[in-house]
Amino acid sequence: MMTSEISREKKMIIMRPRESIKVLIADDHELTCLGLKILISQQQHCQVVGIAVNGQQAIDLAKSCQPDVIILDIGMPVLDGHSAAIQIKQFDPYIRIIAYSSLPKLPMEKNHQSTAFDLYCSKDISSQALIKAIDDLGKLAQSDKSQFRRVG
Repeated sequence: MMTSEISREKKMIIMRPRESIKVLIADDHELTCLGLKILISQQQHCQVVGIAVNGQQAIDLAKSCQPDVIILDIGMPVLDGHSAAIQIKQFDPYIRIIAYSSLPKLPMEKNHQSTAFDLYCSKDISSQALIKAIDDLGKLAQSDKSQFRRVG
C-alpha cells in the first residue's frame, strides 16, 4: 500500500459517524421525564428510545429497545428501581444504569443491591454533568457490546 492510500484509509476511519447513544428514561414523574427527554434529545449523539413510568415498564422497554444507558429513578411504583436494575442486568449486563434519585445517596439498607447501578446521580446534578455521564457510560456500553459481538 502506498502512503497516500494509508492516509486515505485513516481519514475514512476517523470520519465515520459516531453511533447514537440509545437512552431509556425511567421515572414516575411526568415533568422529570419530559425535562430529561428534551435535554437528551438536544444532544446530537443521543437518542431517547423510550420512557417508562414504573420499574416493570423499564424492564419491558429495556428488552425491546435495547438501550445503551438507562436513567432509572430508584423510587417508582409497581417495581422499584433497585429491583428493576437487578433484573435488567441479568438479561443484559452491558446496559449501563444510572441510579437517579432525589436522595443525596443510596439508602444504606439497599446498598447491597447498588452493584446493579453503574453510577449514582442525585436529581440536582447539572445538565452538563448528566450529559457527560450518559456520554461516558454510553461509549463504554457500546464498546463492551461490540467486543461481545466479535467474541461471541
